[in-house]
Amino acid sequence: MAVSAVACNKGQMNSGDSDEDFNDLIIDVPESKNKGIHEVSVSDGNTDFVSDGKIEHVIVIPADANAAMQTAASELRIFVNDASGNEMEVVTDEEVVWSSSAKYFVLGADNKLMSAAGINVPLKSLGGRGAYVETLENSVFLAGTTAEGTLNAVYEWLHYQLDWEIYGTEEIVQQTDVTDMKLKQMRIIEVPDIEDIASTYGWTDNDPVTAGRMRYTGSFWVTVGGDSYHNSFSYLPPEDYKNEKSEWYSEDGTQLCYTAHGDEKLLDEMIQTVTDRMKEELIAQPDYENITITQQDTTSWCSCDSCMQLNKKYGTDSVSVIRFCNEVSRRIRAWFDTPDGEPYKRNLKISFFAYHATENAPVVYNAETDTYSPIDDTVRCDDNVGVIYAPIRASYQVPLNDKYNEKYYNNVRGWNAVCKNLYMWTYSTNFHYYLVPTNTYNSMQYNYRFLRDNNTKWLLDQAQYNRIATGFSALKLYLNSKLAWNVDADFNELIENFFENYFGPAAPYMRKYFDELRAHWAYLEGEKNYLGDCYLEPLNSSYWPNTLLKRWIDYIDTAQQELETLKERDAEKYKIYSENVLLESIAPRFLLIDLFPDKFDSASLYAEKNSFRNDCVALGITNYAEKVDISELWSQWGI
Repeated sequence: MAVSAVACNKGQMNSGDSDEDFNDLIIDVPESKNKGIHEVSVSDGNTDFVSDGKIEHVIVIPADANAAMQTAASELRIFVNDASGNEMEVVTDEEVVWSSSAKYFVLGADNKLMSAAGINVPLKSLGGRGAYVETLENSVFLAGTTAEGTLNAVYEWLHYQLDWEIYGTEEIVQQTDVTDMKLKQMRIIEVPDIEDIASTYGWTDNDPVTAGRMRYTGSFWVTVGGDSYHNSFSYLPPEDYKNEKSEWYSEDGTQLCYTAHGDEKLLDEMIQTVTDRMKEELIAQPDYENITITQQDTTSWCSCDSCMQLNKKYGTDSVSVIRFCNEVSRRIRAWFDTPDGEPYKRNLKISFFAYHATENAPVVYNAETDTYSPIDDTVRCDDNVGVIYAPIRASYQVPLNDKYNEKYYNNVRGWNAVCKNLYMWTYSTNFHYYLVPTNTYNSMQYNYRFLRDNNTKWLLDQAQYNRIATGFSALKLYLNSKLAWNVDADFNELIENFFENYFGPAAPYMRKYFDELRAHWAYLEGEKNYLGDCYLEPLNSSYWPNTLLKRWIDYIDTAQQELETLKERDAEKYKIYSENVLLESIAPRFLLIDLFPDKFDSASLYAEKNSFRNDCVALGITNYAEKVDISELWSQWGI
């Protein structure tokens, strides 16, 4: 990677270093083996869209439009109104008829006007979230195989017609004060490279509107007892079954035993009990096509003779889970074909975790062909059984093909050989130190391409889900969204656009801070062996020189000063940019206070700590670590 060029000289920074030492760090990622569908044809047109401040076009939705389709219409109305001051009328396809002279925005593949106009939406190519946009005559046709796909088509049209783009919860840019505009000629087929991505930051977790605008998938899993993950005990609560069915549990009681200690009769009963519990949730939640049977969140596993024999034979504890889930799936599919189950029938995928004890895939490697294959047919997942692979001990500071990550790189390939539904759970923060920035920028694009090329269908790049996040996490949220959609997007252009639109006039100084931070990470990783998983220990004064932290804080102070010109003429934007800059001050200020308290006199240190606390409260920062309230830090600091 190009960052290695700065690891030894430009990465080791002192307060006297010149600005010229810090150039943009260019990420050189090899081209993908496969290309996604990103076909975009946009040219100037002759049809008036806005004329003398007025719009004649109306929005047409299917008569039976669901809530998601109505959201697509609403989003189109909102942003067209923001651009031109016009509130477009919404009608149904039963109220109007197609004609070449009509001016419509036709939403939905099943809209009657689609077929009337002769529009052939390539539904088989679009998947669940892909978008289709076509301009015909005086109208625009926006569609997907689902309402969510149609919503994405709306965002594609807004982007190319009105320069619309979203960078965060409040950072949406587009053309405004439009009084005259021609409708562009478009034919767009956009299908995301990774079909579904989960929101992993509190910003979008708590704001479904922003999550949708940033292309994050909404609700995805049928929950079991309210749980999507680590839910095996939700199927078989120990308080209900353990006394009479102890064989259903591991010897230490922390997990299920997926062999029932080798008792075939008890195993059959166990599988049926799980199947019946799953049926209850499928009946109660008819709209979702994915469900999990996922182990508890511990590193332990069952050590009974039956499980140990499987481990000895196959070299992994994942075999019993694969076989268990395959059998549950077969029973659910059989139920779907009965009168009782038929009303709830769907293309259901049942997934388990490859995590800690079950991380390794049961495969053999052929060095001659550089391929993996299942050890035998009994460890191959059924077509609708999937795996959520969560390599928690990998380092995401470097790509998965780095020597450090060899085991995890091979496991991705192995699981791709075992199942047709590969879901990935990766990590992009330090869960013990939320306030310290974590470098995953150098690995993101390579990893996303690699996962796409290994047929990953869903990605959760876990981050700070329970709080407002500092350390340029807002940039990660944006990059996660853009790169999962198109793994071949221009990485450096995305970063440039983000800084310009997220920080406004403060962007040059915030970019300088960010570039130096990345250069310093390169130095730490290359010279200090600062490399590890999502629990890496960062609090070492030799890692974060006092003079360097002060310089970064000076950049931030200067950035705030640059924003003062906005205060009078655009108070709303001033507030947004100022809070964004303030949020990025948290990391260097925390490190300076925590690692170098002796650099302050007692009165100044107390004032700095209190100022820091007040800013955390104002920004909504609630956690010091994943399960540690920020108040723990105040206790440590004696404030």
